[in-house]
Parts: sequence; C-alpha cells; structure tokens
Amino acid sequence: MSRSLLAVLSLAVSLSACSSRPELTEAPLTTLAGTQATPLSACPTAKCVTVVVTPWCGVCHASAPNILELQKHLAAAGITTRIVAGQATADKLKPFAGVFGPDTQLDPENAVPVKAGVPMFVVTDDQGKLLKRVNGFPSGPLTPENLAAALDLP
Repeated sequence: MSRSLLAVLSLAVSLSACSSRPELTEAPLTTLAGTQATPLSACPTAKCVTVVVTPWCGVCHASAPNILELQKHLAAAGITTRIVAGQATADKLKPFAGVFGPDTQLDPENAVPVKAGVPMFVVTDDQGKLLKRVNGFPSGPLTPENLAAALDLP
C-alpha cells in the first residue's frame, strides 16, 4: 500500500474517531400517536435502549412480544426503552408500529443509522454516549433477562 493511501486512511480513521455526530438522531421523530418525541440522542434516565425495527423484517414481527417484555423488564430497572419503526414509508410503518403502541417513533426518513441489520438495539447513557449496539437477537431463550444481559443491563 502506498504512503499516500496510508496517510488518507489514517486521516479518515482519525476524523471518524473525533466525530461529534451522535449515535442516534438529534432530530425529534413523530410518534404513532402524532406527537413529537424527545430526540433519541437525549436520554431521560441514566441509560436508554433504543430498538429499531422494520415492517419488512420477519424476525422483528416474530420477536415483537419479546421486545415488549424487554421494555417492561427494563422499565422496572429504571431504564427507558424507545422503539423506532423505520426503513419504510409512513403508510407501511404505522400498522407495524401499532404492535408496539402509540409511543412508537416513526422514522420514514431513515434518520436513525442502521448498521448491520435489524432489529437493532442501541444502549446509550444520559449524555447520548454509545454504550453498546447489538444487531439481531442473542442465541438462547429470548427471555427479558437474557436480552438485558446481552445488552449489559440488569
């Protein structure tokens, strides 16, 4: 590899490491109920879990009950869970978002960057710092306790 290519790659890595771009969007999304949600980059509790699902994802459909159980489990531990339905047009997002309830946030503009597939679980702190990202489900039983453990949460 040439020195100039190495220098460019090194600069790109340095710039990406210094990027102030948050892991989750600072733009508020609209909920299924039609209200403006708090931006995902803001977490009202010490930790937040944002779960991104899509209507075309069979695993997302099949695992919706597990995601809802995880949400209850984490709420009991004082952890906020936000569910975002994205990667489709609003007319396709709304029916699927209804499975998760009126607070489900709609992302027809793909403001939340999905990396490596859905469902995507993103754990952040109250400063918006990324603590963990998990794509898909861990192996083993899809109990709330196992899912929380895979996210390094109680």
